[in-house]
Amino acid sequence: MNNALMIRIGANLKENKGLSPIFKDNTYEYIPSPLEPAFNVSKHHNHKHYSKMNCQNINLKEMHMSSFVEEETGHVDPEFYTFTYGETRNPYISQLKKLKDGDILIFSILLQKYNSKKENFVLSGEPNIYIMGYFIINDVKNNIHEFNGPLSDKDVEGFEKNCNEHIIYRSQHIKTPENKKLLLVQGDKHHSLLFKNPLKIANEEDISKKYIKSWGIESISDNINAVWCRNFEKTKNDLIDHGNLNRWVEWTIP
Repeated sequence: MNNALMIRIGANLKENKGLSPIFKDNTYEYIPSPLEPAFNVSKHHNHKHYSKMNCQNINLKEMHMSSFVEEETGHVDPEFYTFTYGETRNPYISQLKKLKDGDILIFSILLQKYNSKKENFVLSGEPNIYIMGYFIINDVKNNIHEFNGPLSDKDVEGFEKNCNEHIIYRSQHIKTPENKKLLLVQGDKHHSLLFKNPLKIANEEDISKKYIKSWGIESISDNINAVWCRNFEKTKNDLIDHGNLNRWVEWTIP
């Protein structure tokens, strides 16, 4: 029996003092969470500072992500170009290791509504939880690996080499410490997708009773922003239906 695991990603109020924006046209900007300090080998490396990361939403032409969050080193993970995800937090790693062939890894995000007024953006209401995309999990043996300490070239054989920052910068700016774990997940790039218009599943941060019931949402712990969806076929069909003609194909790694 297959299941879907839903994990919260993206900028958060505690670390970023701001959130990813969503607009009246139901398009949004994916602002990633900051890089975990233990992995930030070169704190002066500005390639991924929010002020250097271009927004991709059509409403945000020539703007940087630092317009919405405090300056910090951003960490684009997961990425939705080759569909890879690196997780370093032990409670999340233990859940991700339960994924099987055919399961789905869903990514939710907290989005703040903004109204556009001339050249300014005005906050509108409280933030809500949306689903922004998902990975289809296949061939777990080759596409989910746990590592301890720094990655070697041999470790990442079989993974796309040019997109996930844990792989690209493994010996430079984002080196895994000796005492840290890293779990790499690679989704099926032919069937995984990023929504152009996200799927709203909650009013503010309380998941709708509709989805709790229909998807069979089962909480894991108060300590992590992750849940299991046990009604797999309903969950999968709703995601596929929402993704129909709704792929953010223009998205690139900022």
